[in-house]
Amino acid sequence: MIDAVIVKPEEMRECAQVAAQVRHTIHAYPEVGLNLTQTEKTIVEALKSFGCEAIETRVGGADVAGVVCVVKGDQPGRTIGLRADSDALPLNENTGVPYASTRAKHMHACGHDGHVATLLAVVKYFMEHRHFAGTLVAIFQPGEEGFAGARHMVEDGLVERFGIDEFYALHAEPTLDVGTVGFVPGYATANADTFEIVFEGQGGHGSRPQFSKDSIVAMGEAILALQTIVSRNVSPYYAAVVSICCAQSGDPDGTSVMPQKALLRGTTRSYEPEVQDLIERRMNEIAQGIAQTYGIKATVNYTRLYPAMYNTPENVQAAREIAAQAIGAANVKEFSRTTGGEDFSFMLLERPGCLFRLGMKDADHTAPVHNEEFDFNDKAIATGAAVLASIALTRMKS
Repeated sequence: MIDAVIVKPEEMRECAQVAAQVRHTIHAYPEVGLNLTQTEKTIVEALKSFGCEAIETRVGGADVAGVVCVVKGDQPGRTIGLRADSDALPLNENTGVPYASTRAKHMHACGHDGHVATLLAVVKYFMEHRHFAGTLVAIFQPGEEGFAGARHMVEDGLVERFGIDEFYALHAEPTLDVGTVGFVPGYATANADTFEIVFEGQGGHGSRPQFSKDSIVAMGEAILALQTIVSRNVSPYYAAVVSICCAQSGDPDGTSVMPQKALLRGTTRSYEPEVQDLIERRMNEIAQGIAQTYGIKATVNYTRLYPAMYNTPENVQAAREIAAQAIGAANVKEFSRTTGGEDFSFMLLERPGCLFRLGMKDADHTAPVHNEEFDFNDKAIATGAAVLASIALTRMKS
């Protein structure tokens, strides 16, 4: 058994209650993207109220509201980075809570307000208990929802500037009971990529197709052919997704007009790099082959947004054992990998560590994330903070 430094959830109650009030403020004034000026201000004010002095802002760039707070113990040790994402989603809220969003089409529907609150509770606890070995680096990261905020912070020297040895994080999970956590070793989230394919032919009159080159026929064939990448090219030992989520061409009122262009857009998901490479290669080959068949042009833009998040297995094992001592082995669950994207992956490409899932579910909290009725469960803050603090304290001294 690991000789862990343990913080129990009941020891985090007071810190969690203070952090919950900060969460409600952030929840009421959500911001989307990288430049979260009000959220950044709220976080910094909370940190200063805890007595923190080593606070750096705009880590990630002038337009990136990345906040980093450093708390040093009174003994030498390793440096552990704990990360919380802080941005919201472009969604109208329908929770009915007193602190509901005051902004149209802005909502904390993924629990990032709760991630911030949980990390704030950890920082407050550390500021009140300075007798520990090592250094805590608390990272409040904007722009997780499609803006690659983690990449911006890493490229701005996050790891080197603060000397981080390992990274840990958590994410709200509505399918797990409140008071529990879930761990996934290895690949935990997928490569999250997007693609756009444009077929360009020659428009003309619908009554005389022989004088045109039909981009819609090419698009239709591509919709079916792209599905063979997963079914006929990717080994059944691996997982992959190719989803066409947008198909556009022509004008609904132009019933006799054959359009010049047809467009497809969608997403692909995979885990292993070789599968990601195969999907991109086959997508290009299929599009170009169809274009050649119909004597038209195809342009493929394939964008690799977030790499797959790989939880370092040995760090997962250590974190799981520490969590079991902090909240009880029965409350530490196995969790399945998902095909969602997570930009904490950029930090884990730089240093070992892991992200674990934090249970939300009780009678009052059943909505999934990215849903207009989702609200982070304040009861989970003490659990998440206790596990994060225990992992950090133990790994700092190891």
